[in-house]
Amino acid sequence: MSTYSVPAEAFRLLKDGLIDNPLHSSAPPEVREVYNLVEYQGSNDPSVPINWRFAESISAIKGSQACMVNVLLKKKYGISPQKVIINTDHACLIFMSYALSQIDPDGKKITVYNFEEFNKLFPSQMRDPHYRSPHNSACTNIYKTRDGRFYHIHGSLDATQTQAALGIPHVYDVKPGDTVHSIYAEKVAQYDASTLDKLMNDEYRQAGTICQSTEEYLSSEHGKANAHVGLYEVHHIPNPSQKSTWWTMPEGTQPDPSRPLFGLKVVDLTRIIAAPTIGRELAELGASVMRITSPNVSDVQGLNFDLGWGKWSTHLDLKQEGDREKLRALIKECDIVIEGYRPGAMKKWGFGKEDILNMIEGREKGIIYVHENCYGWNGPLSYRSGWQQISDAHCGVSLEYGCAMGHEEAVTPIFPNSDYCTGVAGAIGAIQAIIERGEKGGSFVVDVNNYFRPPFDLVAEILALQVALNYYSQWLVKTCGTYSLEVWEKVWNKHGRPVFHHKDDMLISMPVGFGLLMKNTPSLFNPSFFETRDNKAIGASVKTVKPIVNFPDGAVKLRFNVGCRPNGVDQPRWPADLRTEIVA
Repeated sequence: MSTYSVPAEAFRLLKDGLIDNPLHSSAPPEVREVYNLVEYQGSNDPSVPINWRFAESISAIKGSQACMVNVLLKKKYGISPQKVIINTDHACLIFMSYALSQIDPDGKKITVYNFEEFNKLFPSQMRDPHYRSPHNSACTNIYKTRDGRFYHIHGSLDATQTQAALGIPHVYDVKPGDTVHSIYAEKVAQYDASTLDKLMNDEYRQAGTICQSTEEYLSSEHGKANAHVGLYEVHHIPNPSQKSTWWTMPEGTQPDPSRPLFGLKVVDLTRIIAAPTIGRELAELGASVMRITSPNVSDVQGLNFDLGWGKWSTHLDLKQEGDREKLRALIKECDIVIEGYRPGAMKKWGFGKEDILNMIEGREKGIIYVHENCYGWNGPLSYRSGWQQISDAHCGVSLEYGCAMGHEEAVTPIFPNSDYCTGVAGAIGAIQAIIERGEKGGSFVVDVNNYFRPPFDLVAEILALQVALNYYSQWLVKTCGTYSLEVWEKVWNKHGRPVFHHKDDMLISMPVGFGLLMKNTPSLFNPSFFETRDNKAIGASVKTVKPIVNFPDGAVKLRFNVGCRPNGVDQPRWPADLRTEIVA
């Protein structure tokens, strides 16, 4: 058997797939001078029993992030680029971190799966009391259509609309001899895939997609419309009245290269995983993030427990003008806005892209607008809502995973890899936009909408950052790829050749995957990959995954200014002291 090395392949992917990738030619040229400072360590053999090269993917993307931080250190602080170490085993934990954190690790060891104890500290924000029922969980899954295709329906955070589209009751007692999937399988089998696709996306405005092959996606009209995009795009439209600038440091503080983004203010309008990861990545570097949620909109607190580090959290009801004015005040004082809701959702409340740019038209400094969605911002499907599973299915990742296990079925990969990788990619784009604003001035829009062009009379200078789940997924397909048959067979055999089928959603496959990894690859959970943090926001310690990037010489210290907390704890204002734990 030929020698394979995950660390070596991660470095090759960093260089060839990102640094020298023509689709990333807009990155500062200095990244080509610093990528050799990234050293990869870790096990040579892959650990995760998935045919796609997840470990190499996240490791390369985190390496690209470290390169961008090194460029920032040089340009803002005048510091020489720093050596970086990334352990590829450690890096895999980023897309598992949701399930690995423990509250009170020396006592109760509360995880997101200890619902009763966890909800005491992070009260549920789900409006649907039946959200966790097996019947409603089965609404997010892959089923076979009348014409023999596989289709991924999605219940989102409220399955009622998807169920209504299929004529399925929201509360349902499973009949003896049936499974929770039976009623969905029966209904989906009554439709051809193309008809069901229109029903879900156009008539009921619900996420759903035909499970395509990689070739189908790349040759489709939508795939071709987005083929020119890498992991993200940054667009800048200059404005002479908004000069080059960094950000305003809080009174009484000095710039600190060990926390390279300290003083940067970020408004976080996000939910679930991909977009919230962008804010967490910036917070890890020192940024101050104010997350905005509505008391009337469902949110998954288990994910907030993982992705809320470094963020304050305030409730605003955008149906109320008073709360809309509070959000405007936060935005007028911030440097970055991250928005990750359904395309067009924020616009109806006056917080779309153009609205925000107009808000800051009189400022001396521009703003960076980061916009994340599922399908990308070009092509005929850009209006659609979507999720990680939808992107995996749409771009061919799911079908190829099923085929690797020996059957012609689309199967959602075990872990939400594309979500986390998209978030890290968005943070890289945001740092690039920060650097460009520091050199060029104006505003930037990072919203994975490649051809965004504002009205010519728009006063604010714009830097556009564009990020999407499909941008990552198509990079995974075209550039990162799968393991060779030889390498895949080795890692698959190591775990006993587990086989999942289209009906096995992540609620089924992920616990099995964790069990296999803990049994067959315990080194993946090396204690040195974890740390215990004193989380003053909830009055308890939390054991969680350490930051992935390591600057061994100590010039950069990755940590968070404040702890994670449940929604609505803080007041909607920027505190004078950005290390304030609770904004009262």
